[in-house]
Order: sequence, then structure tokens, then C-alpha cells
Amino acid sequence: MEHEKEASPPIMDGVFHLPARDLSHAFLESNLKRLWIGDRTREHVERAQASGEVLYTTDGTPVLRHRGALLGAPSDDLWLDRAVRESPRDSAYLVFGLGLGHTARALRAVTDAPIMIYEPDPGIMRRALEVGPSDLGAFPIVCTAHDLTQLWPSFGGNRDHVTLISTPGYVGVYDREDRDLREAVTQLVQRRSVNDATHRIRAREWISDVLENLELLCDSPFFLGLAEKYKDVPAFIVGAGPSLGKNAELLADAAKKGIVFAVNSSAQSLARRGVTPQVVACMESIDLSTLLEQVPYLDDVVRAFSMTAHPKTLRTGKGPLLPVYEGLPQFTPLVGLGKANGLAVCGSVSTLAFSLAQRLGCSPIVLVGQDLAYTDGQAYAAGTPYEGSKVALSADGQSIVHQRSATLHAVSGLKIEQEPLREATAWGGSGTVFSTIGFSAVRNWLELAADVLAHDRPDQRLVNATEGGARVTGFEELRLADVLAPLPERNISARDIAVAAHAAQPPLSRARLVDWLSVQLEGARAARHAARRVRRLAEAAERVVSRDDPRAITRAFAKLEGAERALRAAVARSPFVDAYSWTAVDGIMQAAGGDHSDNHQSAVSAVQAEARVASAIEACTRELEAKLTEVRNDLGAAAPDLTHGDTPICPS
Repeated sequence: MEHEKEASPPIMDGVFHLPARDLSHAFLESNLKRLWIGDRTREHVERAQASGEVLYTTDGTPVLRHRGALLGAPSDDLWLDRAVRESPRDSAYLVFGLGLGHTARALRAVTDAPIMIYEPDPGIMRRALEVGPSDLGAFPIVCTAHDLTQLWPSFGGNRDHVTLISTPGYVGVYDREDRDLREAVTQLVQRRSVNDATHRIRAREWISDVLENLELLCDSPFFLGLAEKYKDVPAFIVGAGPSLGKNAELLADAAKKGIVFAVNSSAQSLARRGVTPQVVACMESIDLSTLLEQVPYLDDVVRAFSMTAHPKTLRTGKGPLLPVYEGLPQFTPLVGLGKANGLAVCGSVSTLAFSLAQRLGCSPIVLVGQDLAYTDGQAYAAGTPYEGSKVALSADGQSIVHQRSATLHAVSGLKIEQEPLREATAWGGSGTVFSTIGFSAVRNWLELAADVLAHDRPDQRLVNATEGGARVTGFEELRLADVLAPLPERNISARDIAVAAHAAQPPLSRARLVDWLSVQLEGARAARHAARRVRRLAEAAERVVSRDDPRAITRAFAKLEGAERALRAAVARSPFVDAYSWTAVDGIMQAAGGDHSDNHQSAVSAVQAEARVASAIEACTRELEAKLTEVRNDLGAAAPDLTHGDTPICPS
């Protein structure tokens, strides 16, 4: 039998030429594993078809051609250097467009600031990662709003400024994506500023209110104990937007077919329309007791009030109280009591109600009266306590001018009379509506939640039945009547929910609360002792610096550095201490500066600032310890505190 011969490689000029192997998939897999790429971005790139063609300029530089344009040609070095010099000193940089990485590399050559790359097209990113091994491992790379938001806290979360650098060719091809990214970055930076301001104003108040509300847990179980107990039960999240008047009466039928969650601002409007929800949610730290007392059904509904709400608010009404708490770092200690992670929120009680419904397993989750815009120039629905609050466009058409009702002005104490205008696509997709950064932040949060749920819980159905206001991407848009028509009646009552909560997770005993308070007290005491040691070592280091003894200075700073690490660890273990002292510490850090004209004075200024920070933590923690001790004693501590100086010693 004759054997087939293998074909020989072609010979040219006496050299064997083997056919080139396609290594694009190997390069892609290697790059996806090695590079700093967002999780959702990685999935998008893996699913995408590669886009664009690799070409070479006359000097041999590779670029991409897509839609008739060249993407990623090298940036002008002089322009890039000027852009960095003219940016604020604390700026981070976001590069719009990956290309083949030339812009990011050139930017790194002129600045040490954080740099992130946003690629609007996963197909282009796939092509770029198929070309060969990438050297862009130092840059986080994202192509979705989800990953941008997730990576932002570690990338630019502490920055007041972000400079957007566009890779050549991208704006012309991805104009809409460029505008969307600029809006998203503006909101991320502004949201950080708003969150910081909130912390400055509210941190101590939040912790104090949590401690004052703690006794209520002896009679009231957490709502979060009902996780997944209402799987596939419809939930209706009712806000107080101007469009509520279009369909509010239908919510009486909704209460028969699912669970209606009214927020505190919409509760009175529903009452005037003869609708009684099963749940009223509230997380405001301001005292809303006077307004809530006017809600006639408050003795008959479940009160899903946050542990951080004003103590008078939590004690208003006789309906079953099922407390909740937010998933914020400063409230981590509550997880030990509730045995569940806190609820994701975005500064709006509607997001708290949404997260609660999702935690219960509800589906569909239906938004009603959630305009997230000033529909027809109105701020609130008729029948709410804030009815009559309006907005108008400024003379230059760039801002929203507020005309608040007397009640809203008195309750909120808001002083902002004018805000930059943000236009949003209207519900239904036709035209636009007036909005602001606050509304945009909530809308973006809901859109991000929709994106996460579509990925993690694809069976979760989300509907926007507001019938007005702004479109929320990721939510179906349906009239409320059309949502309700096919649903069966379930007739779940507030009492049913309360009974189920008590059965799932009974109220906490006083002994359990005392033990928990003792743990918090022990953590606070450890943090205060660590702060005191830092203060004393900083004061000693300042004296040593004045003697100009190099060896003594080295020893003093080594001890101080070790004490600083111990203090950071102690504060990290006690979130209440961190939150309670945040305002004082931040004030000192903001004021820090001093004379840095020479190394000696710089060292003196540094240790003086360190001593002031440590002293502030000492003072704040001593105040927190006193509150913890008072609450623990009121709850009936099993044994009296022993004292060592002014420091209570907790039972082990």
C-alpha cells in the first residue's frame, strides 16, 4: 500500500517558510487574564465580534480603522503636556478610547496621577487585545457604566477633579458615548462631594440616632429577616412625583395583587385618594413625626423605618415597626444584629424601598410616581405635604430655579435655590423632561441596579409605570393598568407581613443588645487608646525634631509610624468610631498645610498635624464611649462598668 507523503513547506531563497499561525485568540485570552479589566467588561469583550482593522502609519505606528476613521493615532505630545499642566493638581485622568494604547502610554509619561481607560466599543477592545501581548496592565480598562461605577471608588473616589482625555479619532465616531461619559463622570465626582457633605453634617447624628433607636429592637424584628419570603409577589414602589396623579387610584387594586410600598412623602397623597398601602418606608434623619402623624392609616401599615431615622419618626404611629438599615460602611456593626447585609441605597428612600422589595424576592418591581424629573414644572404630586413646590427655567436656560412650598422649606431647610439643568429622555421615549443632578444620581442608580439584576437575576422583572417623568433604562415602560390587568389577587395584609417577620426572626433580647453594645464599646476604647499613643508619640517626635538628632529622629518616627498603623487598624475594626470622628478629622486634614519651606519645618508640621488628628479621635471616641455606656446601662447591663481613669472596661 502506497503511503501518502506529507506536503513539504514551500522553499524561497533556500529558506523554509511555514504558514503564519493565527495567535489572536491566544493573545486575547492572555490579555484578558493579565490586564486590569472590569468583570462586566471582560464578559462583553468575550461575547463581542472583533471590530476594526489594524493599519500602519508611514512611520510604522499601528492604528485601527473603523467606520472610515482612524482610531488611536498618537496624540500630540505638546498638547498632552499642556492638558496635564492646565489640569487641577489633584486631577485623575480618564482616557476616552483604548485604541492600541498610545494615548494612555503617552499620558503616563507626563503624569503620575491615576489613569483609567474607557473604551466605548467592546468589539474595538477585542481587536486591540488580539493584536499581541499588551503592556497596559497598570491601567484599569472598562467599557461599561457598571464597571466604571464599581471601579471608581478605588480609582478616583477621593478626587475632586477628573480630566477627560480623548484618544484621537474617537469623538467623531462615538460622539453620543463621549457625551454620556462626560455626564457620568460629572455625576460621579459631584456625588462624592454630596456624600462627603452628608457625612460631615450627619455622621454623628446617624450614629446617635441608631443608639437611641436600639431599644426598639426588643419589640420589633428586622424587615430583612423576610429575605426571599415573597418570591414573585409584585411590589409597587410609590414615590411622590408629579405624575402620581395619573394612576394613584389604581394602587388600591395594586394592594390586592401585591405589596404597595409608599415612601414617607407619598403616604399622605395616597390617603387622600383612599389608598392604603401595606408598607410605608422612611429613612430621613430629620424629624418627620409631625407630617407622619397626619397620615390616617399609619396605625394599620408596616413601618419600614431605617434605624438611622430620627428617633421621633420611629416612634410615630402604632402600625407594626419592622426596622431596616442601609448598606453603608458606617453601619456595618448592625449586620451583626440583623444577620443580613444592609440595603443598597442612593440618598433616596425610594431606592431603599426598591432594595427591600428586591431582597424580599418580589417580582415584578414596579415604579409608580417616580418621575425623577420636574414634570410640567411641578416638584411633587398633588396631595403631598409639599404640594405647590415648583421649578422654573432660569433666564439663560441653563439652570432650574426652585420655588419651594412653605412646608418643604420648613421641613427640609434646603437653601439651594438654583441648580444646573439636566435634561433627560421622557417616559415613553418622546421628548425630554427637566431634571437635576440629584434626580440623575437616583436614576443612574436604578439603571445600574437594572443592569446588575439583568446579569445576576435574569428572571427579575422591572417596570416603570410612572406614566410621566424620566425614562429609566433597563425598566419596561407600561401603564399601571396594563401591569395590573393580568395579575391575580393575593390580598397580603400588613398584619400578614408583620406576623411573618416575627416568625422568621424574633425581636432581640436585651441581653443580646447589651452584648453587642459591649463589643462596640470595647472597639471604641481600643481606638481611643491607639489614638492617645499616636498623640503622645507625635508630641515626642516634635520635641526630638527640634533637637536635630538624626538617630533620635529616626527612632521617633519609626515608633510613630508603627502607632499610626495600629490606630488605622483599630479604627477600621470599629466603624462607629470612624463615622463619629470623621467630621473632626476631615476638618483638620482640610486645614493642614503649614510651612514646608524646608525639611525641618515640613517634619514639624507633619507631626503637629498627626497629633491634632489623634487628639480629635480621642475626644470624639470618648464622647462615643459615653453614649454607648449610657445606652448599655439603660438596657440593663448585667454587671456595672469598672473604670480605669475615665475609660470604661467592658466585660470580656
